[in-house]
Formats: sequence, structure tokens, C-alpha cells
Amino acid sequence: MLVKIGHLRFHYPQSLCKALSLYLNSIIAVLALVVISDAYAQTPEVFPISTNGLGPTRPAVADLDRNPDNGKEIVVTTTDGHLHALSASGATLWSASTPNQSCASAPANDKLYSSPVIGDLFGTGEQYVVVGYGGFRGKPCDGGVAAYRGSTGELVWKFSVKEWSQKQRFFAFRHAVYGTPSLADVDGDGKLEIGFGSFDRNVYLLNSNGSVRWYYNAADTVFSTPAFANVGGDSKLEMLIGTDISKNTRIRPPTRNGGYLYAFKAGVSAPPGKKFLFRSREIQLWRASFPQVIQASPVIADIIPSAPGLEVVTGAGCFFPEGAGDRKGKFYKVLSAASGRVLKTLRVTACTPTTPAVGDVDGDGVNEVVVSVSGSSAAGGDGTSHLIAWKPSADSVLWDIRPRIGTRFDSMGGHYNRVPVIADINQDGIPEVLVSHHTGIVIVSGPTGAQLSCDSSPCTKPLLKGDSAMQGSPAVSDTNGDGILEILALGRSGGTAAVLRWKNPL
Repeated sequence: MLVKIGHLRFHYPQSLCKALSLYLNSIIAVLALVVISDAYAQTPEVFPISTNGLGPTRPAVADLDRNPDNGKEIVVTTTDGHLHALSASGATLWSASTPNQSCASAPANDKLYSSPVIGDLFGTGEQYVVVGYGGFRGKPCDGGVAAYRGSTGELVWKFSVKEWSQKQRFFAFRHAVYGTPSLADVDGDGKLEIGFGSFDRNVYLLNSNGSVRWYYNAADTVFSTPAFANVGGDSKLEMLIGTDISKNTRIRPPTRNGGYLYAFKAGVSAPPGKKFLFRSREIQLWRASFPQVIQASPVIADIIPSAPGLEVVTGAGCFFPEGAGDRKGKFYKVLSAASGRVLKTLRVTACTPTTPAVGDVDGDGVNEVVVSVSGSSAAGGDGTSHLIAWKPSADSVLWDIRPRIGTRFDSMGGHYNRVPVIADINQDGIPEVLVSHHTGIVIVSGPTGAQLSCDSSPCTKPLLKGDSAMQGSPAVSDTNGDGILEILALGRSGGTAAVLRWKNPL
């Protein structure tokens, strides 16, 4: 989706309505696409879930009950404010609601956009499901982060952004946490801390029990999901995250329209009140400035072997300039993770907020960056979305394709959090790239970009599809322990909301 769904600046709240209208129109356009039927369709296993909303989220897989004999469990979240945990055989183990689910001020399917993340919060071996919650509308509604016991779905704690803003007495235009929280042990005590950003214009780090360790005033909304890594040259972790920033002449020095990518010192001691002020140097390892909002999530890896240390790669967002048909931010950039200095830039046709994937797709021992680029004319696209494998180490493009489900192109391929996934699906030693597209999943060869799934009509290759737009990314896992990787996605089949699972698609 055009992830800048409402630039939630309290100065200009009307922009929320305008951009939200674009978002809803784009959903309608995708949902109106013709569903393909073909003899090569690969029939997925259908695991129904009781929900009225799907959304741009990715399934999470883990051993929630600590019983490896019955496989791994699958957790999905939906926009109507629900979490569902399923067994490896598709049985519903539990369902739970987010704390804002019953808020009548927001539409029924505007309660949750965060994917679930699973981790051993307290270092006891027990798994917990952590999720952000909150929507774009319904200003009185709460937003925040909640943790659920993986084995039962019991709510263990919630961090309410609304309650925190009232306690700390700061203005919050919205309270939602759009991005997926990230988990890391930043102090080495065996417990996991939780990092995330919020529409209340703050970046947070919580302790494992949901209490605030510190928060940073970013001066604008935060959509990005953070990444943790040791990039500062010591033994401590940093938290990297993108934020928005709007022009404000009242701040000294004034800010310009655009976005920031931050590297925060995650383990820093918090000041009184837990709050770090905007531009506080005490918490920043570095901050990089861009002419467009930064809403794609950063990915940290060794991307340029000749450069010292790790690199971070990110895309932009799609908001500035307001009201224009041609937006800034038509790039993916590789930066030094230690300094924030831009090392390489991939110029693309459209501003695209989709998070990149990083991996060695051609087997040369060097990581490539795979990105999904919007084809929407509103974002500057050429009418069809692109999937691109970029070699930053050589400053060249390995391949650039236009994915298809049958003969259908999807201009919105760079939206709805459709993050590419790199995996060796058929376990032949050659990686594939998967991406949600149209109503299904496209699979392409990592080394060549040749589409391995259906790209013609009639199909002569496997066709992986549901019967509605797939807005989120697929997941790849061996859930039942048979040694065969499966593709999991949240979608619909026969009108039923479900987790769809494909085995042996190639």
C-alpha cells in the first residue's frame, strides 16, 4: 500500500483523510482484479480462521507449546483486531483480541496492521506473541503493544500509548503502532526488550514486562519496524529505525519535509522521565536525512564486502510533495551501519515503502538486495510493479522483472507490505524469491529472475493463488517437521478467511 497512509502530523490532520482515501481506492482496485482459474493451480491446504478482516501481515511460525513432536504453530493477525494461533494441522488453538478491538470510534477493520513476532521474553523457554495495535482512524481509540502467552493466548501485558501520553502529558494525534515490534536482548540479561515506533511521534524501547526503558521524541509519525544489531564497534546493540519529519519553522534549527534513518544506542541509560528529546545526541549513534519519509524497515547485513563493517539498506515512503502526482523517494539506499554514510543508491521508477530482502540469490558468495517497486502512477510507477535483484557490491542490477499471476500484472506490487522472501523452496541448493502479487504468490529463480510460477494463460507452470488480494508477505517454514518447506500466506479461499499453505509447489 502507499504506506504513508495519512501523514499524521497534528499540524495538518486533513492530510490523513486525503491519503487514507488513496489507500482505500488502491485496495478496491486490487480487490477488483479478476481471479484466475487454471488447471495448473496448486490447491493449498486451507486453514480457516474466524475473522472479518485480513490485512497486510505475515504469518509467524514457532514452537509455542514447547512440543516439537506436534510440529510448529502458526500465528496470524488481522485488521479487525484479532490474533489466531493454529496448529501444524490447521486446528485453531486460540484466538485473542487486541486491547482496542472493541473501540467503536474506529471502523471494524481498522484496528491492527502489525504482524506478530514471537520470542522468549523472560528467558524461561516459554514463547510469547508480541504485536502492535491501533489504526488510522478512531482518534479516541487506543494503540500500543501487547504480549500474549504463546501456549494459551492469555494477555500477559499491554503497553498503552494513549495511557502513556496522558501520564507523560504530551499531545498525541494518534496512538497506533503500525509497524511490527522487534525483539532483542540489549543488555545481555537473557530477557528480550521490545522496540517500536508509534503514530504519537515517538520511538520506544520497552523492558520484557512492558514497562518503558526509554522513549525518543521523533517529532513526527513512525511507520518503520526497527532492526537491532551491533554496528557501533563495541559490544552493545543499536536500534535502527526510519521516521517521518515535516517542515517546521518553529523548531531550531527548522526541519524540512522528508524523513530520517536513525541508529539509536539501545542500551543507553534513560534520563529522568525516560524521555530523550528530539535531536538528543546522547542516544544517537548517527542520523541520516532524506527528502522523503522513511517508512520501509531497515535491513542490516554484509552487503558490500569491500566496505568495513555491516551495511543497512532501506527504501523510502510515499508522501512528499503533498498533492503531487510525482513523489520523491524513488530509491533504495545502502548506508554504512557504523556511520550512516550513503554508499550506494538504486534508482527506481516509483517511491516505494516496501522493505527489501537481502540474501545471496545467485550463489556468488555476496549478498544481493531484492526489492519490490510500485507500478502505481500515483507513486511515479510505469503501470506494472517490478521485482528487482540489485548487486550493490558491483553497483549493477542482476535482474529486473514484472511479476505476473497468469497474465495478470498488479500495479500495486510495491504496496501492502509485500516484502520479498528469499528461500530455497525445493531445497535444490538454488534460492528462489517469493512475493505476494495480485491474488497469489509469485516464485522466481534467484540467479536469473525467470518466473517459476504461472506467467501465462493457459498456465504451464504452478499457479499459487487465493481468491482475494494478498496484501501481506508469505512465510516459509517446515511446520509439520517432515523436512519439506511450505509457503504460508494469509488470504481467502472459497470466500473463507484462512491461512493458505502450499507444499511442493515446484
